[in-house]
Amino acid sequence: MARNRMRFFPSSRGRSHGPGRFDDEGRDDFDWRDEAALDGPDDAVDGEWDVEGWQRGDDAPMPDAMLVPPPTPLHVLAAIKRFRPYMHGLYGRLILGIILQLVDLLANVITIALFAYIVDNVLVTGDLNLLMKPMLAWVAVTLVGALASYFGEVITGVVAERMVTRVRDDLYEHTQQLAPHVRRKYPSGDLIARHSGDVESTEHLVSSAVVDASLAIISVIVYAIAAFMAQWQLALVAFALAPVLAVVSKWFGVILKRVSRRERIANGKISAMVAEGVDNSLAIQADNQGPTDRRRVRAQSLEWMRARITELKAGELYGQAVGLVELMVMLGVLVLGAWMISTDRTTLGGLIALTGYLGQLYPQIQSLGSLAVSITTATASAERVAQVLDEPIAITDDDVDTDPESPLPLPAALPVHTAGGVPVKFDDVDFTYPDSQTRVFDDFSLDIDAGEFVALVGPSGVGKTTVTHLLLRFYDPDSGRVLIDGTDVSTQRLADVRSHITLLPQRIAIYRGTVADNIRFSYPGASREEIVAAARAADAHDFIVGLPDGYDTELRDAGANLSGGQRQRIALARAFLRDTPVLILDEPTTGLDAATTERVLEPMLRLARSRTTILITHDAELAAQAPRIIELAQLTAASADPPDQRAD
Repeated sequence: MARNRMRFFPSSRGRSHGPGRFDDEGRDDFDWRDEAALDGPDDAVDGEWDVEGWQRGDDAPMPDAMLVPPPTPLHVLAAIKRFRPYMHGLYGRLILGIILQLVDLLANVITIALFAYIVDNVLVTGDLNLLMKPMLAWVAVTLVGALASYFGEVITGVVAERMVTRVRDDLYEHTQQLAPHVRRKYPSGDLIARHSGDVESTEHLVSSAVVDASLAIISVIVYAIAAFMAQWQLALVAFALAPVLAVVSKWFGVILKRVSRRERIANGKISAMVAEGVDNSLAIQADNQGPTDRRRVRAQSLEWMRARITELKAGELYGQAVGLVELMVMLGVLVLGAWMISTDRTTLGGLIALTGYLGQLYPQIQSLGSLAVSITTATASAERVAQVLDEPIAITDDDVDTDPESPLPLPAALPVHTAGGVPVKFDDVDFTYPDSQTRVFDDFSLDIDAGEFVALVGPSGVGKTTVTHLLLRFYDPDSGRVLIDGTDVSTQRLADVRSHITLLPQRIAIYRGTVADNIRFSYPGASREEIVAAARAADAHDFIVGLPDGYDTELRDAGANLSGGQRQRIALARAFLRDTPVLILDEPTTGLDAATTERVLEPMLRLARSRTTILITHDAELAAQAPRIIELAQLTAASADPPDQRAD
């Protein structure tokens, strides 16, 4: 199968290092001839960049965006049915909005009839005494139609926006509940594109597929009836080419659906690449790979541009085809109408009324073509949104059967701390990730006493992070039990389990908002005094009060205006405030220099020694801070009390 490819042509400036490379100064010197040859052959030769396969030569790995499986195709009715639950409680307002816009439609029909009456009874006869009443009626009907149109469009627009808001909220909530292995399938940029552009496009499932399409179809019927009532012989001529329009619409609809799906997928890939490039911009610059990275994005941009241009061409060609048919009909009606007037078979007013109705009818038919573009784009976006919504959530509360004899005691309101922590136990646990055939744990057992501080060490891939995943109930074990304070966590609600655990992840989460907002994120009801106390415990108070607005300083771009150590101390303050009996420290000093690590270590150890703490680290010096070190090996785990007797 032929693949879409691009060739890069090094220019004569600087020294070329071969196709697809950059010169000594790192300038990106390329002649983008491929942009001027979008309609040319897709064959590629020297220095090719394989856009579809995303390979430079035959060696480069495929980016994550290409690993996402394509969404399940949906036809329009299936897409509407899939998102129908988001319209719950809005149908009454939707119907009201449509009815009001139908009032405007009837007003247009009446005004055309009034104009025909004025032509035949006033302009032709010259009797001005008959002009006043139809003119006043014309003004009144126009005002009623304008008001009905305004309120109808506002109401249906509000309904569509409410539906979109519900979809976006549900998609975000569902995305946040995806299991880690499912979440990894979707690059962040691609998910952002689905949450923004794709969700917004689903609005057209209501505004276009339901409201505008319904109005257009009803308008075609009403104007057709009015045309027959005005002059049925000429109306038959006008409708003779209606089957041609139906065939053209169906043919273009298939094309538009295909190219719209391509455009949305390509847009998601661009978003993923941009997000990846922004996140890794320093590394890209340091490796002098800016030109290479830009070529990747440009290549995908050209792929998107091809899809978008094809979509625009198809939409414009459809509009021109419909316009040509409309012109042929109108010319035929005018010629035949002029002959009928000359032979007294119709009146001038009747012909004007007919052409007026046809002038309203054919734009409605043509609008169905424009709606086809919006609806097919919306359907392609709906497929991408539905793909994420249909991803299974690994663990839910629906299948939890709480054991009434051993409920996990949930703190009434955080922060409530169980003094000295609680025991944690893994009892003969077997576990394999759902997307893997490799078993991580086989009869894995681990006992951690209440208030004990242990370090989990070992090479990558032996299950250190899996301990965290099982403890937080991101997954349940295939067999065996995970217990907190003697209670099997699989019998408890997710919120109850996680209310006992604080995770300090390797990548510190800093959110939009003030410093105070970030500290209270784990406990929204905290007072300013509690926030300050937690910051003091984390040795963060001094640097916070030195910020421009102290605790009210706005943090931006994941804490870009803070140092790594400052972000870590804010996370520690958050953990002090949450004050749960179990603490998990996942590589807490990664990326920190020796001086910053020493500054962060004291409050971290103070936090750890007042509760049950699990430290995950590759740092031997940090692991030595724990009284007990547990070394994990593939499929097994054994514990050793003294650090110098680690088990294999």
